[in-house]
Amino acid sequence: MKVYFHLFIVLFFAFTLTGCFGEDYDVGVPTAHLNFDMSSVQLSEANISWNTASEDVQETIKDVEKYASSLNEIKVLPDQKVFLDFKENEENGGDIWTDPKITVALLKDDKRTELALDDSREFHFPTKKGNYVLEVEFINSAGSAQYVGNVVIE
Repeated sequence: MKVYFHLFIVLFFAFTLTGCFGEDYDVGVPTAHLNFDMSSVQLSEANISWNTASEDVQETIKDVEKYASSLNEIKVLPDQKVFLDFKENEENGGDIWTDPKITVALLKDDKRTELALDDSREFHFPTKKGNYVLEVEFINSAGSAQYVGNVVIE
């Protein structure tokens, strides 16, 4: 009888643990955040083309610069270092993005200036003061997401 009881306990734990291995890799559109020294600002979604088994998101904004200019200002200093972070969307779960391609650029008067992004997703704003549209593009196997912000370099 003891042998059957021990066998039951072992099988019970084995089946319980196997349920822990199933993970949700079907992730949705992440949110983009700029992290400064003591604060964080979430960027707004602009153009999204994201397709997974659980979600299909297609959003298009024709005039990105006009849309971003209507957003709240994000005030930064010249040559300020910023960390770009992506977080899982709370609505769907999972945070697995395989080798995303991430680009960062500033737009002003139809001119695009690419910003260098290092391996830890840090970049520096330029030293030239003014109003800019910050554009972040996130591309992976599920699709692409564009994020924008209204940046003022003071």
